[in-house]
Amino acid sequence: MKFLLFLFLLTGLVAADPPGHNVHLVIKGEQGNTMWRGGGPRRDTMQALQAAAQESGRPITLIDLRHPPFADDLRGGGGRLTPAGEEKAARELGLRYRSISALDKNLIAILDEALQQGDVYIHCMYGVNRTGFAVGRYATARDLKVDRKKMGERDWNQGVNFQRSLMRQGSAGAPNSN
Repeated sequence: MKFLLFLFLLTGLVAADPPGHNVHLVIKGEQGNTMWRGGGPRRDTMQALQAAAQESGRPITLIDLRHPPFADDLRGGGGRLTPAGEEKAARELGLRYRSISALDKNLIAILDEALQQGDVYIHCMYGVNRTGFAVGRYATARDLKVDRKKMGERDWNQGVNFQRSLMRQGSAGAPNSN
């Protein structure tokens, strides 16, 4: 058994623990690029993401789904950074930052581009509703199976249905539409 675990680690089939507080693995791509999801990052989460970027040698793009921000997003409760605070911290730490709505028709292309450049941390305030919706959209557009633990079931289903509707209309995000 230890030999099998060693082989998995050697070949990269076991992903490293996600960096930071309230961060969960979504996908690990063929080139090793990773998408994590979670809630609005705290300063220590940002520092853990920076360390992960330095260790992997790949940049990390933060996809902030708090666009437009709700009042709760602007308060930054529980030590979470506000959108403006996150953007500033990302600049200071050398991380990429992108604020976008989970409803944006270009979300799939933006995620694809960010994953081609490196790793992605996608989040809203709590990592459930808007994030579940957006990850549901991405999984549908790219025909991926992802771990849905701690994601809002209703929001996941709405994201899946929203993306299917866009794909039926021939809008952005359909397979091979890059």
